[in-house]
Amino acid sequence: MFSSFLRFVREKSWLACLLGLVPVLIYIWVFKVIALNVNYVAFDDILILGIIPEFSKADLAGKWKLLTTLFPEHRLVFSRSVILLLEKTFGTVNLVWPMIIANTCWALCAWVFYRAFRHLRFSIWYFVPVMWLWFNIQSFENIFWGVSSLCNFGVILFVLSALYFAVYKPERIAISLLFAVAATFTYGNGLMVFPVIGLLFLLSGYRKQFFITLATTLIIAGIYFIDFTPITQNLDFSNPQQVKEGFFGFFGFIGSWATLSAYGTPASGLYIAVAMGMLMIAALLFLYRNQYISLWNSTWLKGRYSNQTALFALGIAIFTGITALALTYKRIPTDTFEGMFKGRYRMYSALWCIALYFGFLAIVQNAIRRKLAPGMLVAAIIINLVLLHSNFAEAVNGRRAAIAQEFNARYNADWLGIRMFSMDQQHFEKIRSYYRSADPLAEDWNPRADSVSCASTYPPDEVGQLGDHIVVGFHQEFFPPEKDYSDGAYVILKSTEHVYAAQPNQASVPLKTTIRRGMYFNKGVNASFHKANVEPGLYQIYLLVRKNGRNTIYCTGKTWEEKE
Repeated sequence: MFSSFLRFVREKSWLACLLGLVPVLIYIWVFKVIALNVNYVAFDDILILGIIPEFSKADLAGKWKLLTTLFPEHRLVFSRSVILLLEKTFGTVNLVWPMIIANTCWALCAWVFYRAFRHLRFSIWYFVPVMWLWFNIQSFENIFWGVSSLCNFGVILFVLSALYFAVYKPERIAISLLFAVAATFTYGNGLMVFPVIGLLFLLSGYRKQFFITLATTLIIAGIYFIDFTPITQNLDFSNPQQVKEGFFGFFGFIGSWATLSAYGTPASGLYIAVAMGMLMIAALLFLYRNQYISLWNSTWLKGRYSNQTALFALGIAIFTGITALALTYKRIPTDTFEGMFKGRYRMYSALWCIALYFGFLAIVQNAIRRKLAPGMLVAAIIINLVLLHSNFAEAVNGRRAAIAQEFNARYNADWLGIRMFSMDQQHFEKIRSYYRSADPLAEDWNPRADSVSCASTYPPDEVGQLGDHIVVGFHQEFFPPEKDYSDGAYVILKSTEHVYAAQPNQASVPLKTTIRRGMYFNKGVNASFHKANVEPGLYQIYLLVRKNGRNTIYCTGKTWEEKE
């Protein structure tokens, strides 16, 4: 009976298309409800937008220098060019616009995958898992990171395009190299696609294209490293602790999706991703076990490797592996082992999954492929939905954190968050005038006023210090959003000199509770202030509840004295 059902389903291509469209619709819905015209993580967007006032005044050489200025060790020509184009066209830069462009790049990656898939001439059903694997939200930082989304998603699109043309259209080497150049000047690891496409040409038996790629690589690398000054430490191989963290961090980077949540996973839980990374690499090596001789002979020009899709998958895996090695070498000294699991890195874990799946389609025999494909489709759907459940709350918290961050930057001239990025409040406001964000937490009251009018009293359930953070908790209410996800219960610290806001951090209920009871957000909120960002003084604690787009302030009857 089950076999009959599978045969019936396989014949319905429209059903496959419909099922493949579902993750795209989920992705679009998540983007729509969370994307906001606000400076997101840190102040990277502010720094990149700083090109706008300088660019029009510079000569041609100056314009090139502004476009290629290192940030911190990347030349973000693509991101800066898009920002300049938007500002030139519309006179402003709503930060949701570059997010849309960046996520369009992400969607176009799926189109590249589909173009590669078509060469297999398989049923469209085999492509559906790719859609569910690709359109997940675990890399939500990149989805909603304004300007910085462009470099993180743009580089992958250009890399995949370069690999596609190198494998399937080797006679169009100029297009492949053009995409490789675009990748290089989109994000630093884009430069690494040059040796990968060179290897692909070599394995395919295209010697002329290989040498052209080699020459182009040297020229582009020479241009890229002009006035290049590294500003980060590199991994110290004489330091056993760094070597240990680098070893595990490399595998954890590749298997990072297995932690499910991008943040909040305990250190011990991160080793699940390490084990998964080892398993994913081992799976790829096992999958290609019968290809080693052919690949070796092709390397020494004893024949051409003719399995194009297997070569495409291998190229993706090699590029991802090089990126993992480079990130390990550059980030372990400063970010340590835990830093390898940031949300903005996790797209490479999905990329390895795609490479593994394409390798499976290209190499495994038809009978085995038909037997395993339904299970893989179900697994891809489950992974997508579990990642959605695990990361949506964090994405909402990120939106609210961005709102609170801009509030703190606007109303505290000496706020450490600004000074850490070598800017002052005046410069921040100047750049903010280009994207004209709203100021939702300041509506219906004056944060700079000496006194605050309260609607009533709302005592917190927790006020204390946890590590380096001042923590205020309200555990009895859900504080559900009504108008949008800017709604929530924010905590305000106010003294005679300063006023700070902290976003409500809400957790999701366990997955089984969501399935059983149809609820998502857990009861209660916790807000925290890093002590380094709070200047000494005696602070009154207030609760600002934003509901249906309107603010109501409650006195808590609590104070906090910051002495250091």
